[in-house]
Amino acid sequence: MHRVLVYRRNFLPKSETFLYEQLLGHHEVKPIVLTRQRLNKKHFPYSPVYVRKRMTGLSAWLKKKQIKCLHARFGPAGVELLPYARRARLPLITSFHGFDATKRVKENPRYRRKLKRLFRKGKAFTAVSEHMKKQLVRLGCPPNKITLIRSGIDLRKFPMLPAEEVRDGKYRLLSVGRLTEKKGMDTLIRAFRRVRKKYPHAKLIIVGDGEEKQKLKRMVKRYKLGKQVILKGALPHQKVQRELARCHLFVIACKTARNGNQEGIPNVLMEAMATGRPVISTYHAGIPELVQNNVTGYLVPERSPTKLARKIEQVIAGRQEWPRIVAKAREKVERNHDIEKQRAKLEQLYMQVMKK
Repeated sequence: MHRVLVYRRNFLPKSETFLYEQLLGHHEVKPIVLTRQRLNKKHFPYSPVYVRKRMTGLSAWLKKKQIKCLHARFGPAGVELLPYARRARLPLITSFHGFDATKRVKENPRYRRKLKRLFRKGKAFTAVSEHMKKQLVRLGCPPNKITLIRSGIDLRKFPMLPAEEVRDGKYRLLSVGRLTEKKGMDTLIRAFRRVRKKYPHAKLIIVGDGEEKQKLKRMVKRYKLGKQVILKGALPHQKVQRELARCHLFVIACKTARNGNQEGIPNVLMEAMATGRPVISTYHAGIPELVQNNVTGYLVPERSPTKLARKIEQVIAGRQEWPRIVAKAREKVERNHDIEKQRAKLEQLYMQVMKK
């Protein structure tokens, strides 16, 4: 087994299950994790994970551990690892996931300059969507160095479930994501305020935590939605699955944040689609590559509570369309976002880079 070092500065925030899934189940390589700080050990019980506060002596350590390839998760980690990869004469792969190709570039000119060197000297790069691939090319990355490795989910954990029955117009809408600006939870609450006038018994469940929590709570209070909008906070993965099973519609109103921060493609959209729940989202970043309007789900422009509310009402009114939409959606996830297929592509890239 070839040993590949995977570097994630903090291993691992709860929202990054997709990174954890890509460490498992390889046949020809053994990923070894290096981090500055170990988080959520029970949630992600991976081994071996090495914690190093400083990088001094890393090149010698890599030789001692017989590492054959380095894999940096996120652009800043690639910039950090590049000198050690050069010193140890090891190929370096850097994976981009969202903020590292948008927000960080806009905020930090020094990081942008360092990326140019990384693109020149790094062996290979991965992007989670065509949208992000174009973004990397715009930043100066040679297209022939970029491999599209989409985020994937374990389809065994998300079987297709029968639609939940609706009693007395009690529609249950669900949204899951960190409570940050780019997730657009404020847009969703504004839209739901309008939807409630037509569907007074509907409920909106929001799962997640983050810096916008207090702002959202104030909105709920101001709009007198305390009984209809439930902020559940962060939940473990199994409970998110339970919420998906109980909901009728999944909605996430992603938008480009003021600082330029964008999504890749939210994994939870794939999970909802795999489960058999109709999804409504926005024309944002790579989302239209997964959700094709009126085919595998529904899309509206970013930052438009009015259009989002109208779309939610249309989708509820057109329930006879749901079976067709959810069948197509499941098919799309199976084809493009099965974790086993994406993991195999990653392993293939490791082997290719090591041969060179």
